Amino acid sequence: MPTQPPLPPLLAPYVSSLPHSSLTVLSSVLGATGNWLVLRFLYAALSSSSNSETAFGLNGSDGVKNRRVVLVSFLRGWEFWRSEAKRLGLDLARLTDKRQFAFIDGLSELFYNTTTATATPQQLFPGTAAPRTVLPVRSQPSPVPARTPHPVPRPGNVSTNPASREIGPVKRLHLSGNGTAALDALERDIATVIQQLKASTPGEAEEPEVLLIVDQPDLLLAATGPNKGIGATEMGDWVMGLQQNTHATILTLSSDSPLIHNASASAPHPATPLETEHAAFAIGSAHRAQMVMQLRNLETGAARDVSGVLRVSKGGAWGQNEVGTEGNWEEREVLYFVQRDGGVSVFGRGE
Repeated sequence: MPTQPPLPPLLAPYVSSLPHSSLTVLSSVLGATGNWLVLRFLYAALSSSSNSETAFGLNGSDGVKNRRVVLVSFLRGWEFWRSEAKRLGLDLARLTDKRQFAFIDGLSELFYNTTTATATPQQLFPGTAAPRTVLPVRSQPSPVPARTPHPVPRPGNVSTNPASREIGPVKRLHLSGNGTAALDALERDIATVIQQLKASTPGEAEEPEVLLIVDQPDLLLAATGPNKGIGATEMGDWVMGLQQNTHATILTLSSDSPLIHNASASAPHPATPLETEHAAFAIGSAHRAQMVMQLRNLETGAARDVSGVLRVSKGGAWGQNEVGTEGNWEEREVLYFVQRDGGVSVFGRGE
């Protein structure tokens, strides 16, 4: 099979023309994940080889805007995105050094609390006995000195092993507190990174436009929920707050049937709080979006040459911008095939 271009022609109009202040919702299911589509948004925004006036580019010439990307991922780490983007010819570490890309880790230390991490068992659980610090002598000591154990770094620290060292600066989010106060703190941390990328460098004629990609924030909703004062309403307001700092925003969410359809009134079983809040957040986001991209499995089952179905639809906010500013694309449904080397082919039914 011939090598597919990093950005399939059928997909280019949908990932390249994002209106100002727009929200794009990308929904996926367990068997049809959206990683490959997020990577195409990254490629369209960061590839300097793009010559289209409507495409996201970084060369700043021929009418192409100087745009940068902030990727916030609540489900996948830096190493995953770095290695997958490398398949498309994107060096995210180099782009980070050039202040054209920034990665924010919303997973590894989101619930890491420095207070509880350094506390002793007696502080966390009063009344417990102190742990034994010296092993009893069972035999004569060996003449060969024992090896000194190496300290185990806590998550987020850079390992002393060069092979496991993370490349590039990675901002890590920490959730502290409950409710809107906790979300406001996360918003400030993300907004700070966005403003750092917006800061004009010498020689730039205008302030760069920043594309924000928020990957799977529904994990944050599932891990907290109304018991901690974070529900669908609070998450929706949080996303709208982030939109005010960027040129365009892309939101990826899970849309598996148990999370969406179990919350409907016709469901055979009462919905759980997680299902209710998730469905409200996903559906509410689609109503506020200008474009909704849905990934799902084939209705006929798995196929060797088809990975899934991509449907692109107009969201609830379509038509609210000025005429001609929402891009030149039409609603359609296509098939896609993700190859082992990371390449993707997108084609219509019957092609």
